[in-house]
Amino acid sequence: MSQQTVPTEKPQCRYCEKELHGRTGKMFCNVDCKNNYNSRIRSVKRAEENKLFPEVIKTIKNNYRILLSYDLSRLTENEYITINKDELRSKGFDHRYCTGASIDTEQKLWKCCFAFCWHENEESLTFAYAPRLNRNNHFHQ
Repeated sequence: MSQQTVPTEKPQCRYCEKELHGRTGKMFCNVDCKNNYNSRIRSVKRAEENKLFPEVIKTIKNNYRILLSYDLSRLTENEYITINKDELRSKGFDHRYCTGASIDTEQKLWKCCFAFCWHENEESLTFAYAPRLNRNNHFHQ
């Protein structure tokens, strides 16, 4: 009986597709190809993730711009301003989206859009300028 050898395909680099030499199981021809391959994989995953949340980011940015127009940063500690929900809605503010939240000592839920924080009343939102709240997750009243 004669043995016939079946030609085997040489493994190729997963990134540049050059023929690989060396140990069995090698997947890349060098470190650069390995890094570029993994970078491309992460980039594709990030692009897929970004498709899921751009509307949330746009809404938070819009909320921030609206709150800037009220000049809330002029408020001092323990100073508040109340704004009607309908007025805010008419400008495009969506109080459901925030960058952080905390419960104060009176058990009120405060939501924040960066340093601008609010709690809900039936017809209005009460705002405070609290740059530390979003950072430290506690609200001093």
